[in-house]
Amino acid sequence: MFSGKRSNLALIAAGVGGAAVAGFGLSFGRDVYKKSKKNLEIILLLLAVIFCPFIGGRGLVRGHDRGVVGTIFLTVIGSVVLIAVGFCAAAFLAFEIVVMGKINPDNPLPLALLRGFAATAVMTGIGLVVGFIQRPKRLKAIAVGKANEKFLADQGFRETEGKDITHYDPDGLALRFLEAHAGRLVFMVVGRRGKRAFIDLDPDGRMIGYSGVQ
Repeated sequence: MFSGKRSNLALIAAGVGGAAVAGFGLSFGRDVYKKSKKNLEIILLLLAVIFCPFIGGRGLVRGHDRGVVGTIFLTVIGSVVLIAVGFCAAAFLAFEIVVMGKINPDNPLPLALLRGFAATAVMTGIGLVVGFIQRPKRLKAIAVGKANEKFLADQGFRETEGKDITHYDPDGLALRFLEAHAGRLVFMVVGRRGKRAFIDLDPDGRMIGYSGVQ
């Protein structure tokens, strides 16, 4: 695109014939647009080749807190679709490279498909490895989260949507969550100056006890 500063060439040409300058500008603009559009398409395809199989492979194994429907449609089908999108993008790019490079102009499709499959397999494999590495920590965090939800329900805690009062404790006292530390969550007791309440945590972040007002 042209900058705000006018070029001397444009000013000189404008004195000779506005139509000629306009024609040159339109032609130049079309060329820039075509090149930019082509470059954008290549960038988007490359991103699809890299990230779609990676995210799909990782999503298959990293562990999720989903029900049966969510597991089928998001974990399995969703991940497979992402891998398939990555393969299509990789095969298309490989086809363009094979044809433009005249590597195998007589029958470019098999080679393009092979290269697309190889690229997709590599990125999916990387995603699987990352997913397997993340899986234990994620499953542990999911289990702790469920245990904490049960603790709050069993204790009789109620969560609000407000900011001044974020929770009500088992005795109906209004609490405002302040901060989290290693080993405890800190609440201010609303309406009682200087009073605090705490939920104790184990080293994994699992809720193990409520202090009441202190």
